[in-house]
Amino acid sequence: MKKDSDLKWSDLKKALQKSDKKELLNVIQELYRYSEDNRRYLLARFIHTEEAPKVLEEYREIVVNEFFPEKGFGELRYSVAEGAISEYSEASGDFEGKMELMLTYVENGVKYTNEYGDIDEEFYDKIYEMLEQFCTLLKTPEGKPLYPRFGERLLKVREDSEEIAWGFGDANDILITKIEDFFEEEQKDS
Repeated sequence: MKKDSDLKWSDLKKALQKSDKKELLNVIQELYRYSEDNRRYLLARFIHTEEAPKVLEEYREIVVNEFFPEKGFGELRYSVAEGAISEYSEASGDFEGKMELMLTYVENGVKYTNEYGDIDEEFYDKIYEMLEQFCTLLKTPEGKPLYPRFGERLLKVREDSEEIAWGFGDANDILITKIEDFFEEEQKDS
């Protein structure tokens, strides 16, 4: 018999293909009950109704909680906040929701440093990198129609980060100005 470490997806796939629908549903139900992460992932993956905004909100709470938990100070576990964004995107395929979570991350990063003062270089790099990814996605064919929804919030990020050190405010200003210019040019061309 193979050790667990020797088993691969293809082995599991063969076993699952032999299962009937009821058995598979039971396994999915067990996974759903097993952990909060599984529950959120399954809901994001399969709920495409009026309940979908509730799932997005759960992921938003994970992101915000890393900066501003209900009690105490944020732990700033970047991997948790970034993982929530990635997991939501992969599970749901909701591009707009992913963009919403990315901008929420940036907004809360800016708010965090304004609330608690100067942080470290890694902090500013992480927040800026997310803003940069957000702006890159905003320029894609799928992202362009979302600019009206996110434009005002980007301007607020720029305004709120003006006085932040480490060149962070300046870098945000340059990046957001480039996005504004991009969309002004797009509007002229259409």
